[in-house]
Amino acid sequence: MWVTDAVALDGSHVALRFSDGHCGVLDMSPYMDDGVFKRLRDPNVFKTARAGVSTVEWDNGTIDVAPETAYAQAAPFGA
Repeated sequence: MWVTDAVALDGSHVALRFSDGHCGVLDMSPYMDDGVFKRLRDPNVFKTARAGVSTVEWDNGTIDVAPETAYAQAAPFGA
């Protein structure tokens, strides 16, 4: 299972679609105070969200979240 589509929604949420058809919204705010994820506080960086090879990534792949983590943490649409 991997991320097939990713779209930044606002300053901390990204909509994701996975290879199994699951869709959800990942809230990155709990991570944005740590390490490399601090850079996601910059709206210009956050809006670069995209699907990488199998992950959701930002800033040309310099920041990413493993697909397993994204899948587990993403709230299903409508939840």
